[in-house]
Amino acid sequence: MKRILGVLLPCVATFIMLGADAAAGQVGYPPRRSPFQDVDQTQELTPFFGYFSAKRDPAKVAPQHGLLGGLQYEWRATGPLHLGFDLLSINSSRTPQDPARPPIARTLPNASWPLYGLDGFMALSLPGARSWHHLMPMVNLGLGLISDFRGADVGGYKFGTRFAFPWGAGVRWVPGGGHIQLRADVKDWMYTNVYPEAYYTSSTTDPPILNSDVWRGGKWTNNFAMTIGLSYAFSH
Repeated sequence: MKRILGVLLPCVATFIMLGADAAAGQVGYPPRRSPFQDVDQTQELTPFFGYFSAKRDPAKVAPQHGLLGGLQYEWRATGPLHLGFDLLSINSSRTPQDPARPPIARTLPNASWPLYGLDGFMALSLPGARSWHHLMPMVNLGLGLISDFRGADVGGYKFGTRFAFPWGAGVRWVPGGGHIQLRADVKDWMYTNVYPEAYYTSSTTDPPILNSDVWRGGKWTNNFAMTIGLSYAFSH
């Protein structure tokens, strides 16, 4: 956790300075020639879809890659600062293992294993409350939960519900006038993975699924979600 905070906090400070610099950079352009355009709408609702690329774990039992879809709400709180939340569903799968069996028979058939995510985030628009050549690059970080809403499998492994630290960047295409916008985002969903004790032991002379040097307390992994969305922007 300390390592994550050590990375996130400097990022927040950097994002704020970048946003301030970008806003200041518009000074000096004649209004008709300026590449910056004010964005009047303060809220947007975005259905999105894309692909989830999960980190391959040492035991190869955690939920893996798959298509995803979801809904995002975002509100421009002030200047370049945006607040919002995401709801998403990931059509992932996983391959259970039974540590009580001999190695040749431990791996069970691959099974559909959907994941569901929820996060609240803050985002920073680098050009401020405006677009640059109709583009609005953004950076974001948040706090969330990711879950399969299931119990342990036959081998004792349980993904369950985990805290997640999603962070990433994206860009919005903001045409002049109208309420429809396009956006593309990449977000790293950082969460842990923990194995049951049975993965480190064996009731026979066969080796266990995992060696004792694999960290038992859970290791933070990088899991990337790449999405595109169609936004409806509006104000009060």
